[in-house]
Parts: sequence; structure tokens; C-alpha cells
Amino acid sequence: MLIYALNFGFGILLFSLKNTLQITVFEWMVIFGIILAILTGFRRYKTLSLNLGIFLLGFAWMGIISTQVLNTQVDKKYLNKPILVTGEIIGLPEKSKHNIKFLFKSKSPFSGQLKLSWYSRKKVLLPDLQVGDTWQLLLKMKHNNGYQNLGGFDYEKWLFYKQIDATGYVKNSSFNQLIAPNKTIYSIDKIRQNIRQTLSPILIKQEFSGVLNALIIGDRSLITDKQWALFKATNTTHLSVISGLHIGLISGFIFLLVQFFWRRSMFLSLRIPAQIMGAYFGLLSAFLYALIAGFSIPTGRAFIMASVVFLSIILKRHHNVWQLYGVALLLVLIDNPMSIFSVGFWLSFYVVAVIIYGARQHQERSWAYRLVYMQLLISLSTLPLTIWFFSTGSIVSPIANLIAIPVFSFAIIPLSLIATLLAFSGLEYLATLVFSIANQALIYLASLLEQLQKFEFNQWHYTQTSMLDLALFIAGSLIAISPKGLRLRALSLPILGLLFLTPIQRIETNAFLLTTLDVGQGLANVVQTRNHVLLFDTGAKYRSGFNLGNSVITPYLHAKHIQRLDKVIISHGDNDHIGGFDNIYKNFEIGEILTSVPKKIKAKVTVCQTGQKWEWDGVSFEILNPDKKMGFKNNNASCVLKISNGRYSALLTGDIEKKAEYYLAHSHKEKIKSTILISPHHGSQSSSTQVFLEAVSPELITISSGFQNRFRHPSKKVMNRYQYNNIKVLQTNCSGQIDVLLGDKMRISEYRKNFMRYYFRQCE
Repeated sequence: MLIYALNFGFGILLFSLKNTLQITVFEWMVIFGIILAILTGFRRYKTLSLNLGIFLLGFAWMGIISTQVLNTQVDKKYLNKPILVTGEIIGLPEKSKHNIKFLFKSKSPFSGQLKLSWYSRKKVLLPDLQVGDTWQLLLKMKHNNGYQNLGGFDYEKWLFYKQIDATGYVKNSSFNQLIAPNKTIYSIDKIRQNIRQTLSPILIKQEFSGVLNALIIGDRSLITDKQWALFKATNTTHLSVISGLHIGLISGFIFLLVQFFWRRSMFLSLRIPAQIMGAYFGLLSAFLYALIAGFSIPTGRAFIMASVVFLSIILKRHHNVWQLYGVALLLVLIDNPMSIFSVGFWLSFYVVAVIIYGARQHQERSWAYRLVYMQLLISLSTLPLTIWFFSTGSIVSPIANLIAIPVFSFAIIPLSLIATLLAFSGLEYLATLVFSIANQALIYLASLLEQLQKFEFNQWHYTQTSMLDLALFIAGSLIAISPKGLRLRALSLPILGLLFLTPIQRIETNAFLLTTLDVGQGLANVVQTRNHVLLFDTGAKYRSGFNLGNSVITPYLHAKHIQRLDKVIISHGDNDHIGGFDNIYKNFEIGEILTSVPKKIKAKVTVCQTGQKWEWDGVSFEILNPDKKMGFKNNNASCVLKISNGRYSALLTGDIEKKAEYYLAHSHKEKIKSTILISPHHGSQSSSTQVFLEAVSPELITISSGFQNRFRHPSKKVMNRYQYNNIKVLQTNCSGQIDVLLGDKMRISEYRKNFMRYYFRQCE
């Protein structure tokens, strides 16, 4: 069964890596070849034929589900304009100081699942959205879209995995009105919302109220950024929300507890064996806990895995544990093949496999030794996957988890559930007391995790390169923990050593790599020479707390193993250029900061001005603007940087407009001539004058602008001007991250095209 499940999963995985939904001619040829092989060799090679058939079923199943999901996405005619939509609130709304985020199941004028935000206004309170309420809302929606950069979170994949048909926001209007309140009190989400509202007055007093709330109902919206950062830095995030581990622990505990008390009665044991009754209660507890968590995809997956085990006990099917594992894997993939996109899917099944293996080792040792061994085994063996998925790993995570897992499992989770029962029993004082104990345990644990986090060697950053690296990493790790009797452990070192034989791509002397990151409506350029790094602008920061420094720039720099920035240039003071700076300043060592707005930066800075020069690794840098004599202000005072290696050059312009362009075209006509031009002011019609373009005479212009941004950048007028001058144009909203390597020749790379997947937004 395990082999069948793996082949079914491999078929799903293979389809998920396609860059188009359509089946190509080559793929049809391979499919027909496999079908022919099955038909001709079934009698002689029955097992092989069966596995090939299951592989094709997995491939086809993923194709069918993917087609259904993509076909339900909202029609273009409803996008990018205000439209009245009637529908129902689904899931738990996430309310913050400035907005409410919620899922909306639209019914008219179209059907779909929407991810929406409702922003607050001055003197206007946000409504109290309740699960199941039917609303009429004035919405403005757009196609699913995410930033596409090395090391960054793939939001488009996440939206596809969650089957979101469009994203958008509620426009403040008198048309927004509650049509019909939810009168059903027994829906899952309604029960969860009632639990949240009942516990809110009690939990609000606790420092870790968000974590406690997440452990009870799976709602992690109240966990603070600081707490998330701590859990992430120590690889303990899986403990802070309801996960497969929690459901397994609770159902397993109930299973053992019921068995213990059932065996105390001879009368009951003779009628129903204690193990079977324990399995019934274990199954029921797994179901109820998953239900309280809203039967999210991770908890649904955990429930399926637990069900397979408990049902095998109830039905007295004495299967091999690996057979049960295979059944659970197959059922999860059939239920939702898009689980393949979930990091939790890979980690949960991988960890369960490690536990199955580890449980059979050192059975002659004490329970304490085996507990420590199991925890270290899980932490070390999962390190390759966590580094692969997150481009970073915590070296101290084995120690952190060795302490955190027992604390969560035997203290925090049981206490949280007991306190919840007490609260609903009317014993609010006792509930508060028990929650306080759980919260105090979290405080002590957090203090310990903070100490572990401080170790300089804690975070290991890794550049995602190939599946071969991951395979070698996992193979080396598994061989290192293989049974001593196999005598294979010595092979782990040479296998892991192969990772270091992968040639490291280094930039040659006299060459530089210019990267325009996809930061939406903003700007962030990274310039790398052989031994130095420069960051030009840092993207935006939003009122919600989301900022591009944290979500795009930092992950990119970490993925490139960059820990120090020799220079950071903030061209001017607009939010979309300076917003992410605080995050960069906090996370990286910075040699020098140049800016035209020193008063906006709380750090030691140098004011950028015409004439500043330096050279790195055979590449020259020069600031061409602003000039004190000109007295430019605002956008026209943007720092302008010229980079040249003698053969190729690039001009980074910030948000300069016509005045600054005319000045540069007349005062620095020879200096501004460049191979590459970063489009001034994101392609606004207030910039890119004909005089300036003629003076620069670029071969390539890159435009950093947001997909369907409200400023409508780049301007059609400017795009026509670029076309008139026969200049090649690349836009981050179409290309994602744009890399241009300038050495002996010019090499251009577009991230969105290089890593294209069928669920990506198509460029218009």
C-alpha cells in the first residue's frame, strides 16, 4: 500500500511542477507509452503495471482538481472596478486595529471564494462581522497575485492551494449592509467564533493570549509578530497552532486514558475490549479537536491519519504500521491532491515516518533515553526539509524542541483545553487561573527560547538550488541515523560532502549583478560585485504592519548568504522607497547609508550629492544627483546612481521627474549614457522625457511597478515612448525579480518565467 501511495503522490507532484495546465504533445506521447506498456505487460509484470497505472491516476487527478479550481476564478469583467457583491462570511474574521480580513463566499452576481480586507476610516467603526452572516458589499477585486522573488513566500501558490478565486477590499459605501444575520448556531465556524468571543475577556489578560487562542480553536491571527519571530527563529512554529502533533497527542492520550479506566471494570471489558473502546474515544476526540480547529487542511490531514490507526484497531485489522501509513497518505492525497503544495503535508508525513522508524530503535533502553533520542532524531532529520522550504534553519532547534514539545504536550495544551471547559461550565475564576498557569509556562519557555535565539550560529541560511541538493541532504541525514547494525553511517559524511562540491557561482572581477526585486508598487535594487553588496531603496511599509523589507528583501539577501550590506542608498523619502528600511537596519550590518532625506532615518547617514565616487572589484560607482546648486526637492532630489564596469553600465534613478531629467541630460550628458536604465518614477508620465531617453540611450529599461496598481504605472504614453526609441522593456509585474549580470556580456534572467507554474497569474 505504501508503494501505491508513493506512486500516486509522485504523479500528483509531477503535475504540480508543470508550467502550463495543458498537456503537451511530448506528455501525451509519454502517457500513451505508459498505457501501452501497462496493457502489453500486465500479465507478466502485474505489480509494475499496477504502479504505473496508479502513477497516471495521480497525474490525472491533480490535473482534474487543478482545472476545476482555476475555472472557478472570478471572470475578468468583475475585476478592477467597484461592484456590488452579495455573499456569506465564512471562516473566522481576523480583526486588527486598522482592518478586518475575512473570507467571503459570493453568491451574486458570481460564485466564488474571495479573500477580502475591510479598512477602517476616521470616526467610522468597522462592523462586527459574524460567521454565516449574509452581506451586500461594494468590492474592488483583482486577480490573485504575489511577489515572485528568490527566497520569498509564494503567495500565488498559497492562494491556489487555499482555492481562493480572487482577492480585494471593501470600499466604504452606504451600499455595504447586512442582509441576513446567521441564525444557525450549530455550524462549525459559528461554534468556533462563540468559543473565541467567550474566551476573549479571559485571554486578553494573558501575554500569550494569541498562542492560547490558536491552540484551542486554530485561530492564529492574534499571535504577535514578536512571538512569531521567536518561534520561527527556533523552528517551533509547529507547536504554536493546532497541528497533527497536537491532534495525535490528545487523541492518543484519550485512547490510553479510556483503556486504563475501562480495564478497571471486568463487566465492561468482557463485553467490549478496552483497546477497542479506547480507539472509539480516541477517534471521537481527534474528530472533535479537528472540528474545533475548523477542519482546516492540516487538521483534516491529521484526522485522516489518526482515523486510519483507530479504525484498524476497531476493525481488528492487524496491518503492518507502514501499510497504515500508506493508507493514510493515499487517503489524504485523494481527499485533497493540492496538499502537495503545503509545507505541513511534507513535514507531517516525513516526521511520522521518522517516528515509526525511531520507535523501533533502542527498545532496550529506558523511556527517558528513548524520549531524548526520538526528539533529537526528529529535529536533526527534519532540518534538511526546513532549510529547503524556508531557506533557513535553526541549529539550536533540536534543543529548543526537546524542551518545547514536552512543555506544550503535557502542560500548555492540556491546561488550555481544561480551562476552556471550565469557562463554558461557568467557572470563570478557575478558568482564568488555569489559563494563567499555561501562560506562565509559555513565558518561561519563551525566555529560554530567546536565550537560544541569541547564539550567533543559530540561523543557517541556504540558497535553494536543485532537487539533487535536497535528495543528497536527506539521504545523508537518514544514513547518519540508520541502525548501527547496517554499518552505513560512515557513508553519511561523503554524501553530505557532495553538497560542498557544487560549484559556487561567484561574480567575476569587473562584473556586477543588478537585481530589481519584485516589491510591487515600490523600488528595491540589489547590486552585487565580487566582494561587495549595495541596496538601493527598500520598498514600502503598510499600515497593517506588512513591509517589503521583511517579506521580500530580507529573504532574498538571506537566500544569497548576504549578511552585510556595504552601502544602503535611500533615494528619497516616499514610503514605497524607504518603508522597508527599519527592517533592513535591524537585520543586517550596514557599512554606510546614503540618502537625500537624512531627517527621516534614525541612524548615522551621509547625504548623497553629485560627485561622490567609489570603486568595488573593478566596478565604478558615482552619485549624479542631487546637486546642491539646483535646490531640488521631493522626487527630483532623489539620489541617482551610475554604475559602470567600462563595458556596460546602469543608471538607478529613484523617482526623478522632468526637472531633474533635464538637468542630468544637460549637465551630465556623457555620464548618464547607460546600457540599463531603471525607469524613473516607475514609468510615470511625469518622467522619462524624450530628451532624457536620448541622452541615456539604454538598451534595456526595467520598471518596478505593482500589478494593476492604482497609479496605473507605467503610463501608456511612456511605454509608447520607450517603444518609439526601440528600447527593450521588462516589468517586475510581468517578470517578477529581474536579474541582469553585466560582465563580458549581458545576461538577463526573469524569475517569473524561469520558475513558471500553471497556477501563476498570466502577464497581461
